[in-house]
Amino acid sequence: MKPHGLSIYARTLLTISAAILAVFLILAFVYGTVYNVSTLNQRKEELQRYAQELALLTERRMDVSHTTFTVSDITGYLSFATRSTSAYIWVVNSENEIIYNTGIPADTIGKLERSEDGLRADYLLPEEARNTGHVVYCQSGNQTGFYDLLPNPTTWLVASAPIGTRGDLYTGEVLLLRRHSSDTFTTWLVDNNVHISFAIGYIVSLAIIIWLSRNITNPISALAKTANSVYRGDLTARVRLGKDRKTLTLPDHHEEEDTESPMKEDDLTRLVRTFNTLIAKFEMRESEHREFLGNVSHDLRTPVTSISGFIEGMRDGTIPKDKFDYYLDIIKAEADRLEELINTLFEQTDSMESQELKQTVFNLNQWIRRVQVSFEPMLHEKNIHLLLSFDNDTKGEVKAVGDVGQLTRVLNNIVSNAIRFAPRGGLVTISTKVEERSICIIVEDNGPGISHDDIPYVFDRFYKADKSRGQEGSGLGLYIARALINRHGQSIKAGVSTELGGARIAFTVARP
Repeated sequence: MKPHGLSIYARTLLTISAAILAVFLILAFVYGTVYNVSTLNQRKEELQRYAQELALLTERRMDVSHTTFTVSDITGYLSFATRSTSAYIWVVNSENEIIYNTGIPADTIGKLERSEDGLRADYLLPEEARNTGHVVYCQSGNQTGFYDLLPNPTTWLVASAPIGTRGDLYTGEVLLLRRHSSDTFTTWLVDNNVHISFAIGYIVSLAIIIWLSRNITNPISALAKTANSVYRGDLTARVRLGKDRKTLTLPDHHEEEDTESPMKEDDLTRLVRTFNTLIAKFEMRESEHREFLGNVSHDLRTPVTSISGFIEGMRDGTIPKDKFDYYLDIIKAEADRLEELINTLFEQTDSMESQELKQTVFNLNQWIRRVQVSFEPMLHEKNIHLLLSFDNDTKGEVKAVGDVGQLTRVLNNIVSNAIRFAPRGGLVTISTKVEERSICIIVEDNGPGISHDDIPYVFDRFYKADKSRGQEGSGLGLYIARALINRHGQSIKAGVSTELGGARIAFTVARP
């Protein structure tokens, strides 16, 4: 069995997370670089400014030869500057002696020589580290003469300012040495605040993405799972959303939508509603189809059994020869009925739509009378009265236009339904109402009628309103009638007769 691929949730999460991570990395690199360069330049300017100011203060408190202090308060200034800048401060006199310092790195002490003066024995600043150019500068340690003196000189900033000027003679200098790398957790946080901020932002964004992705992809995953179940034949499967696992569907076309209209929902929820509704309709259609096949099987079995029984009776002598003509007529009627059932079974809308309309102008009232005559056997069998009531407001012949063959089929289906549901000795009426551009033909009966719940569906394929009564029929009669009327560009409606109390089917026919 092949392993399953990543779910849509996992793919969405990985794709979005990777895209957001790439964006955050680029932004962190760009902004981090800008921040680090800006911070480094600010530190350089700060150290350079302090070095210059301290050199001026020191010059005023040294002797003329710049070898020693004449005023001791300079040490207070230097200590304050150390605390302010977090840098080591060295004061170098004109004889290269470090006469004052606030600290020397341990690795550097071992590389410094001492003066030969036994009294003070100050450390000597190596020649290569001296500010012989008499300029104020602040640079990285590896770009100065301190390259060999400082541990890992690239992590140090060195600022220098000369103490006074005497031409090209070296007059001493004030040095500030500060490590610009993070040596404590606090300084590390400060130095990397941009990267840390972006990392926190990415984590927060990832949490939001996970939540949003789950909300977005859960319905899609449920749709895919349900679609797979339907594909495998489970028509009861539905997509259920939310904590209460609701099955959302679209409202019926005959129901009024309330204020919480599905159209106000998001696209995914509407998609779920539509998908569930399609499955429900498909399940209903399959149920109707199975019921239709059962009905047709029952309807076909009855005439076949009758024909077989009569023929067998004639062959074995149960039926006398003088009764042959009578039973042959019954066999012929059953055969005609069987043929009609078979024709109804295989008639579909596609075949009807492929037939070209043969529209002609005809006499409407005369056409209805011909249809009435064709139903005399059925009317006689149930002792039903079929009454005609033509519009009295018209004078002369009432002309209509349409395919007479197809319209006859429409009226036959409607009238046969009315006769089927009318009680024995009941009443069926066909009336007309002439309008400006069309003629309305109304068929009513005094049968049980159509319930309010069934009215929206009576024209659906295979639909049979009164399933409990076991009425014969395929459920295609009114469906075919609506299809043919629609082909003529006319309308057909179902309802309840206010006069007879039974069903009322009305359709229109165009006037020339």
